[in-house]
Amino acid sequence: MTNAVLIGIFYLFASISPVHAAEDYVIFSLDTEFQAISINKARKLYRGKTKRLNGKRVELSDWPENSTERKDFYQLLLGKNTAQMNAHWAGLSFSGKARYPREIKTASIESLINWLNDKPNRIGYSPLSSVPENANIIYTISSEK
Repeated sequence: MTNAVLIGIFYLFASISPVHAAEDYVIFSLDTEFQAISINKARKLYRGKTKRLNGKRVELSDWPENSTERKDFYQLLLGKNTAQMNAHWAGLSFSGKARYPREIKTASIESLINWLNDKPNRIGYSPLSSVPENANIIYTISSEK
């Protein structure tokens, strides 16, 4: 094989494989009263099947629709892509069973923290590497299967 063919094959495979490695995500609040939850409770929370934790009604956040954080989070937690989750939430919202998580304005941890700071019953998610020190982590989603 010539070098040109080998380089072409390399670029073909490089373009197919994911460029970044997935990282762990956490579900957290700034309210220290929330206790750790199970994987089943975390899934119910982000499927709209439960609205309360520790007896408190919670408000969920979501990253902007086209963000990597949103895509990675739902894939890791529920095995769903963004379009599938939008359809899921639309059905729940239309039937009156649940409300969409609140979409933060920009894909930044600062926007999420500002939103969480307004009320103690708010819950968000982010990559583990972005979580502030004062966060109360209630569930960690490992990127390793």
